[in-house]
Amino acid sequence: MKKQIQKELIDQYTQMGFSVELIHMAWEVINAESEMMDTLITLSSQNQQMQQTSNKQDEEIQLTQALLDSYKTNQQTGSQKFEIISPEQRKRVDGIPCGLKNVGNTCYFNGLLQTYFFDCQFVKTIITFQIPQQIEQNKYGKSIQLVQNLQNLFISMIGSDKKYVDPSEVVKSICDEFGNVLPIGDQKDVGEFNLYFLSRVGEALTQAESQSSKVEDIYIESSPSILKQKSSVIHDEDIVSKLFLCKVFHQFQFEQGGIQQIRESTELFNYIPLDLKDGNLYDSFDNFIVNNIDDFKNDFNETVQAVKYNWIHSPPQKLSFQIQRVIYCKEKNDLIKQNDEFTFDEEIYLDRFLLENRVKYLETRIQNKEFKSKQKKIKLGQQQLAKFNDQHDLQDVLTNTIKFLEMQSVENNEHAANFGQSDQQAAIDQLQQFTQKVLRKKRQLQTQYDELENQIQASYNDLKKHKYLLQSILIHDGQANSGHYYTYIKDFRRETWFKFNDIHVGVETKEKVFQDAFGMKTGVNAYLLIYARIDIVKQELESQIRSYRISSEHGYLNDKYGSFLNYMQREQLAKENQLFYNEIEEYKSSRIIEKLIESYQIRFQFINEHYRNISSQVQQTTYKPLIMLNFPMFIKSKMTVLGKDSYENILKWAILDSALRDVNQDKSGIFGGQISEHFQNQIMVKFKAQFNEFKRPTDYLSTEEQNEFHKLTQEYIQYVAMASLASILLDLILKREFCMVLSVLHHFSMNAKQLDTHNYFYKMASNFQKLIPIIIICKMIPAQANVNLQELELLQAYLSFQHFRVEDQNFWDTQISIMMNAVCENHDEPYVQNIITKFEANIKDPNFINQIVQINDDIGVQQAALSASYDVYYWFPNVKQDVLFDKLVSGWNEMKAQFDPFIKIQQAHKQSHIPLMKQELENLIC
Repeated sequence: MKKQIQKELIDQYTQMGFSVELIHMAWEVINAESEMMDTLITLSSQNQQMQQTSNKQDEEIQLTQALLDSYKTNQQTGSQKFEIISPEQRKRVDGIPCGLKNVGNTCYFNGLLQTYFFDCQFVKTIITFQIPQQIEQNKYGKSIQLVQNLQNLFISMIGSDKKYVDPSEVVKSICDEFGNVLPIGDQKDVGEFNLYFLSRVGEALTQAESQSSKVEDIYIESSPSILKQKSSVIHDEDIVSKLFLCKVFHQFQFEQGGIQQIRESTELFNYIPLDLKDGNLYDSFDNFIVNNIDDFKNDFNETVQAVKYNWIHSPPQKLSFQIQRVIYCKEKNDLIKQNDEFTFDEEIYLDRFLLENRVKYLETRIQNKEFKSKQKKIKLGQQQLAKFNDQHDLQDVLTNTIKFLEMQSVENNEHAANFGQSDQQAAIDQLQQFTQKVLRKKRQLQTQYDELENQIQASYNDLKKHKYLLQSILIHDGQANSGHYYTYIKDFRRETWFKFNDIHVGVETKEKVFQDAFGMKTGVNAYLLIYARIDIVKQELESQIRSYRISSEHGYLNDKYGSFLNYMQREQLAKENQLFYNEIEEYKSSRIIEKLIESYQIRFQFINEHYRNISSQVQQTTYKPLIMLNFPMFIKSKMTVLGKDSYENILKWAILDSALRDVNQDKSGIFGGQISEHFQNQIMVKFKAQFNEFKRPTDYLSTEEQNEFHKLTQEYIQYVAMASLASILLDLILKREFCMVLSVLHHFSMNAKQLDTHNYFYKMASNFQKLIPIIIICKMIPAQANVNLQELELLQAYLSFQHFRVEDQNFWDTQISIMMNAVCENHDEPYVQNIITKFEANIKDPNFINQIVQINDDIGVQQAALSASYDVYYWFPNVKQDVLFDKLVSGWNEMKAQFDPFIKIQQAHKQSHIPLMKQELENLIC
């Protein structure tokens, strides 16, 4: 039998968006826990196909499907988060930037868009761009459309309250140099795609000022990439070029026909390629600048030595580097990704690579050549120790060998690697010495390497004017032809690294950023680096560029980015946010209605079934109160007693109201004005689809029904209060605490006489008006009985109030007098005679009157405690005991059993036309 699924596993998958039912279903199907996700995806897909057609899928379903597809495509990618989120969960956290929806394996472009969004000048240029009233249907028009879509996207990223926004329109409007929309969805080379994007944006911005084209087609010379296509680059006077494109001066030197040839040209690079094998940014940058070619063929087909220099002519504000990790493998006839470690600094200086410093740099480079050669030898030595025999660290090999030799003893005979007693102490000592030597050698080599590196860097100390700081790192997780991109971007003012993983954005530690960037985990490493010029960084530090506030918080749009927005754009944001909150409310409503339907059904069934149970149990009871277990049960009980079919609809609305308060987070219901008419309409539409006419209420309560409903609520509250006091009264009677009984009966009667004469409590109080005096007096008549003078004194005070009109008052007064005289005759005592005298003279003692009027505080506490669980709106269908109803029914039955003789006296008194005499009373009592 399969073991029960653990709660932790259920929590894990419910957070991903799967229902508990689906999780249990998948658990029953799978053979191993490792198959759980695949099974859930399969079941979820089947469920979607059954429930919805493709043309009815909303954004959340589409997002879910995209994530499912992404998971199926990239199951090996461990860093991806699989999450299905609701509109409520899509609300952005204040202080966190806006994410971007993945619209089909576009994570690489999302990372670039986020990086560009962190460039203040670029954002200002896009936001303030004036869109022409008429956009031509040509390549230029498509570029204008791209900028317009980018503008709308940036506006949303600045002020949207959504956790993420949709870049689809931007992605779909990126064209090649012929105006053809680029296909999306397959893994593209970031640099190539980025170049198309910048070209089209630059084209639109430039031609908005001048209709003359500033675009030319050239070929980019770079290492093999995932996408090899012709690219277009804009000229260096464009704003995009100044911001992001690096102007490189090429100088090619070679000999031809015995004459030294020099050919020069310039080219714009959207990134500087870095060779992975160089191990770090500076060394790789150096090899980009100076390229020695040993077997170059000149125009005369002569094989000569050549040198190609790539000097930085005009560095941009944002300098990009691409680490060339993807190479072509002839053996596999496929592209492969190299995961070697590659390091880089948070700050770099560009001076040594500038055209203006070429003479000094080349001189220094020659001086450092010997240092570099020594460093290579040191690196080789370090590798020989770190991967001894191309496999394991030599220090680990020695340490494990020592452990193995130490294990060879009689004491450790249970271990599989113990082969018996062996004296290897000399070998162990020798190996320990070797271990120390290896450790010292490692330290020595690292020290030598660091000293050489310090000397190399010191040689460039006077070339530190052009400083750049690392701002963005695009991380690739996966293989050459598949995987996932996410981006780390630094907010310099906050000194904070943000992680942008499509729709997921959050703060990340610096340690984690560089662990991923340097390739500490196989398959996860930096792919693209973007550095910001120091003057741009200083501008960010001087003012609040981005505050990432949401609209409900103080300071919303009060930052630099907010100042770029005009009135119409702010209105656009306000409208977007309002639509988003409407969506949240609609989603909340639909979720609430789903729960409401379930709660209503449970409560409706409970009311009908439990009412039948209670009614059948007390069917033989003639004198019984209305059922008070909950408010709907009270309505149904009253409806049955009075035969009011008009209460049927009110009853259903009362159940609906209680069910709604049960599922609503703020506990608001239909009644009280908290629920909008629109929401009520949504409820009724769902109810009509779910329930037949018997089960559901009508569309609305009429004004008359609403008034009746509010009248019933007051009746129920009053009825519960009366029932609480009545149950206390019955308890006191059964306990024979008649002094307290008279006080409680006084208050009970005062409230009861305001009720309708058919009311249960009116009848009870009216009945007790005579029964209680009969009990108090007649129980003292027998000669063996004790006479309680205080009870008689209080009874006289109580009778003086005459709460209920007695038609035969003289007849009743005569009966009281006969009963009192019977007490006096059987208990011939002066104090008893004194009481009789007071009765006959109707003398009211203020002290006893006051005792009747002032009820004990404990009675009020008991009454409140009994009434506490009887709420008009909040009741639970699992509570089946009606405490007050049971107390009244059982209390009345017990009272009849205990005080049957006195009840017979009351009945005989009612039936007789003449008062009962002493002998008759004694006969009934005995």
